Amino acid sequence: MSFQVSGINHFGLSVANLDESITFYTEVLGLKVSEKREHDCFFALGDSSVFALLQYPGGKEAFDKEMRPSKKGKAFTHFGFAAPSMKDVFTFEKLLEDKGIEITKKAYERWDGGSVYFTDPNGYTLEFIYFDPTTHEK
Repeated sequence: MSFQVSGINHFGLSVANLDESITFYTEVLGLKVSEKREHDCFFALGDSSVFALLQYPGGKEAFDKEMRPSKKGKAFTHFGFAAPSMKDVFTFEKLLEDKGIEITKKAYERWDGGSVYFTDPNGYTLEFIYFDPTTHEK
């Protein structure tokens, strides 16, 4: 018997400080909290996906010692949030700069769209990316 994955249902990140991370993801990325509990928080993305923040057991000290990414934006391991347009990628870069958020790769255009890379308060690398749908029609 074989199975086929039909999409991503949810993605969860362990975080050093839940409240600080919620502030980052709501104020910087404009995500809306769909549910918050004592040790976790959920954001609905699109029609069927969920992004979760999970308070790391032991708090910031334990997270820093056991989980914090050591490369801090320098490795290719990351995940990307969809941008509605190429213009939005560059506008978002300005918002990151205005908020003093570390940009690890400035906004740029490429053959199929463009993106900007940055880090969240936990040291995770994030990408705001636009894929031009016309490049996939060729």
